[in-house]
Amino acid sequence: MRIDLFLKVSGLLKTRSIASRAIGSGAVKLNGVRAKASASVEAGSVIELVIPDGTELTLKVLVVPENTNVSRKDRKSLYSVLSREE
Repeated sequence: MRIDLFLKVSGLLKTRSIASRAIGSGAVKLNGVRAKASASVEAGSVIELVIPDGTELTLKVLVVPENTNVSRKDRKSLYSVLSREE
């Protein structure tokens, strides 16, 4: 799954276009490297993200969903937060 779609499906960012803008501005790293919107996310990938309120998150991807329909209660099971700095 593309990283921009994963950020939207997981609920970390509200829309795919917001995710694409964040990626384009350099606010997202995948496995320590500045991400491109088309970069593939796999289980075990580490994502570093600065969300719009300025919080810096480091996440580990646990599960990549097979489709884009993930319920709100299941979204947090897709990743684990390794660190959070406000």
